[in-house]
Amino acid sequence: MKGRRLPVGDILTRLAHPVSHLHAKSWHINFFWIIFAFALLCTSLSSPTRAQEETNKAEIDLALEQEILDRLAQLNLNAVPIFQDASKAMESEDWTTAKRGFERVLELVPDFPDALMRLIYTETQLGNLEGALKHARKLYDNDPSAFNRVLLANAMLHTGDYLLLDSALDHARAAAEVLPDDEFVQGTLFWAGVQKGDRNVTRKTSQKLIQLLPDFAPAHYYAAMVYAYDGKWEEAERHLLKSKELGMDAETVEAALQEGVRTQARLRRWGRRGLYSLGVWLAGLAGLFIGGMLLSKLTLSMVHRSQAAAGFEIGKGERFIRNIYRVVIAVTSLSFYISIPLLIAVVVAVTGGIFYMFLSIGRIPIRIAIIVGITAIVTLYAIIRSVFARIRDADPGRPLAREEAPRLWALTQEVAERVDTRPVEAIYLTPGTEIAVIERGGMWRKFQNKGRRCLILGLGALQDLPQSQFVAILAHEYGHFSNRDTAGGNLANHVLYSMHRMALGLIQGDLARWYNPAWLFVNGFNRIFLIVTLGASRLQEILADRFAAMAYGVQNFANGLKHVIRQSLIFDMQVNNEIQSAQDGGRRLNNAYTLPPPEADHQKKELEYQLNELMTRPTSPYDSHPVPQDRIALLEKLNIDVSADVSSDLVWDLFPDPAALQAEMTGFIQLNVDEYQAMVEAHKRAMEEGVGEE
Repeated sequence: MKGRRLPVGDILTRLAHPVSHLHAKSWHINFFWIIFAFALLCTSLSSPTRAQEETNKAEIDLALEQEILDRLAQLNLNAVPIFQDASKAMESEDWTTAKRGFERVLELVPDFPDALMRLIYTETQLGNLEGALKHARKLYDNDPSAFNRVLLANAMLHTGDYLLLDSALDHARAAAEVLPDDEFVQGTLFWAGVQKGDRNVTRKTSQKLIQLLPDFAPAHYYAAMVYAYDGKWEEAERHLLKSKELGMDAETVEAALQEGVRTQARLRRWGRRGLYSLGVWLAGLAGLFIGGMLLSKLTLSMVHRSQAAAGFEIGKGERFIRNIYRVVIAVTSLSFYISIPLLIAVVVAVTGGIFYMFLSIGRIPIRIAIIVGITAIVTLYAIIRSVFARIRDADPGRPLAREEAPRLWALTQEVAERVDTRPVEAIYLTPGTEIAVIERGGMWRKFQNKGRRCLILGLGALQDLPQSQFVAILAHEYGHFSNRDTAGGNLANHVLYSMHRMALGLIQGDLARWYNPAWLFVNGFNRIFLIVTLGASRLQEILADRFAAMAYGVQNFANGLKHVIRQSLIFDMQVNNEIQSAQDGGRRLNNAYTLPPPEADHQKKELEYQLNELMTRPTSPYDSHPVPQDRIALLEKLNIDVSADVSSDLVWDLFPDPAALQAEMTGFIQLNVDEYQAMVEAHKRAMEEGVGEE
């Protein structure tokens, strides 16, 4: 049989059918799948002649057969017809007749290799495995060729003798080194690797069989088994489907897929897609963060350039940066809502992964499982609730009617005319020190520049504030209107509100932990959002400062800015002192707006320290306003010479009855103090009751 190329088709074809009965065990867990199945396969592989003739009965290589007969005739002419009759009996599966015939040939021509080969296969079919092994050993002893070596390995494997496995594997491996492209050799080596449990051998030979037999369905089928055992589920699924495409029995393939391959492959695909999506998501967030930082630096470099005095129009470069900010803020805001489904998926995936781990270890710790489940539910509730949160359009303070302060209203009209913009339509008073403007109304009205313009005026900032400085501050606020800073921002405000609601929900549920994906997201996204939006806010403040300086002069605005900052610190200190004194004396608060300035030395030092810190510290990326000294320095670079005929009287003179308003605002402060005190008392009682019960 020298030179005869033997296909492995009979091996793999026979193996394909019985595997469908192995559904009781999951073959991605137990290597016995491959061992048992391949053992069933290889019952038909003892003889290369049988492998060839079973696969190619109708197209037997007559030339090669004739060469065998010619060699036999040279040795003993009488043996030729006996050999032919025995071969025909083997083809018709008359194993007993074939065995007698090949034995008779060997009596006439001892050790004739082709008779020995066919006798090996015949003995195997008759179940005489020891006889087949005996003949294989004799064949190899007579001619230790690579092919005879693999026949010996095959015969050893058929015996099922565990003690022969090492030897069979060594013979098959050695034969494969000499005949690497022989299908029969690779098939036998694969079987030996399976029986021995050698993953490296089965892994390599399964790939080699596919290379040699790319269009042979069983080769792909058993490559899939190896891939499954290695945990490469998608490759396993791909080869199973390929085997079906090439003609493998559909039920057999489907049974294998249902053993866990399809489920695991689907999990791997979705897991990989999830990781890709997570990577893109995180990269996008990182891009927004980096973009915000770069925009902030670009803004500073732009506004630090010296500029000649001009009208109230902003420069082209500044307009360009502002437009970029609008796009980036819109993208950042939208990315928050785009992130919500991904965040929900991450929470669900993490929770599912924890429960899957419990199932994998074979035990579910009930208490931990309950905690994980409740944590997931509360987290998801906080996330979903934040998306549907709506901002209530409540009044930002106590409305001030025109008849309550006609001179103040008139002054706001004058400032609006000076900066050439529409005046405020509402003024709201607050107890604090804030001075700001907002625009109320729907998005469409704001887009049309028809929103209701409102001034928020904290009475705490008005102590000793001259009108000359006050109008400069008002001009700054009107600059926000002129630059349309208040016209947009609805989406950004909703995002900020949603983030705060989500964070509050997690904090209230005691889930603001580093291991909670939702908390990591809201904490990280809040930083990104602030980097982007506060960078735009700093640009808006700088441009609004320019409005104030061009309307009423740099000095008036600079002095007004310093006054408001200083008065904010003084007012906080005054009110805190008064609250403490009132609580100690068991009395109500005195007028918070006529309190004496701090007189204690340590308070004066603290006041100067805080003022110096606010004025001179470096601007942080999380500051909504540049530090005051930077704002003033930028204005001093402008070539502005403005004279404005404004009264030097105090702002309090604009109110007909300031004492009544001061008393009303003091009442608001008293109400807040009372509510806080009641909350403290309630908490104290709850703690005492809890200790008493213990």
